[in-house]
Amino acid sequence: MAQFDARDYWERRLQRNRGLEGVGFLRLGKGYNTWLYRLRRSIFLRRMRATGMDFAGAEVLDVGAGTGFYVERWRELGVRKVVGLDLTTVATERLRRRFPANEFHNLDIGGELGEDAGPLAGQFDAVSCFDVLFHIVDDERFETAIQNIAALIRPGGLFVLSDYFVHPEVMGRSMQSPHRVSRSLDHFQDALKRSSFEVVERRPVFFLMNEPVDSGSRLAKARWFAIAGPVAMHNALGTLVGATLYPLEWLLVTVCKESPATEMMICRKL
Repeated sequence: MAQFDARDYWERRLQRNRGLEGVGFLRLGKGYNTWLYRLRRSIFLRRMRATGMDFAGAEVLDVGAGTGFYVERWRELGVRKVVGLDLTTVATERLRRRFPANEFHNLDIGGELGEDAGPLAGQFDAVSCFDVLFHIVDDERFETAIQNIAALIRPGGLFVLSDYFVHPEVMGRSMQSPHRVSRSLDHFQDALKRSSFEVVERRPVFFLMNEPVDSGSRLAKARWFAIAGPVAMHNALGTLVGATLYPLEWLLVTVCKESPATEMMICRKL
C-alpha cells in the first residue's frame, strides 16, 4: 500500500475547495459547515477571553491556518500580531493575499522546521492548532509537532488545540481513515507532558453536530448517521439542519464538561 502523502492530499483538497468545507467536514457541504464554524467561533472567543490573556500585547501563531478562520478570530480578539503556518502552498499564498498585514509561512509542523522558523522560536504568547494533529497519522511526526510547538511558545504561554481525545474504553472502536487517526487522551497528555505543557482546561466544541468518535454507544452513532446522511445529500438541507441544531448544541457545549465529539484543550507552557 502506498504511503499517505499529506501535503499532496491537502494541496489537491484545498485547490478544489476554497471555503470552510475544505478545511472542515468536506462531505457535509458549505451550509452545514457554516453553522459548525459559527459554533467554533463562539466557543473559541469565550474560552480565550476567560483565560485573562493580555490580547493587546500578545503575539500568536496559528498552525494549520487553512482558510484563515482562526487568524480572523485572533484578530477579532485584538492581538498585537498574528503569524500563520500551513503545510500547503495553495493555502499560504491565499492567506498572504487575504491578510497582507500578517505573516505566513509554508511549513510542516510535523517535520524539521528549518532556518525559516528559527526567528520564530520562543516568540509566541499563544499557539492555536485546531483539528490539525489528528491529520498527522504518523506517531513520530505527531510527537515532533508537539515538540516544535513547544519550542515556539514562551514560558507561561498558551497552547490551544482541538481534537477528539479518545478515552481508553473507546480506542478499539474509533474510526480511522488514511488522513486521520484518533489518539487517546492519555497519549495526548503524555506527549504534552514530555514537551513541558500542563493541561489547564478541556471542554467540548461539539456534542451532536460532529462525529461521536469518542463514544462506543450505538445510539450516539445512529444519531450521527441520522444527521450526517441527509445533510450530505443537499447543501440547503445542511443549512436547515445546522440552524435547527445550533441552539441545542450551544447549550450542550456550554453546560457539559465532556462530549463524544471534538473538544478544545488549553495548555500552558511551563
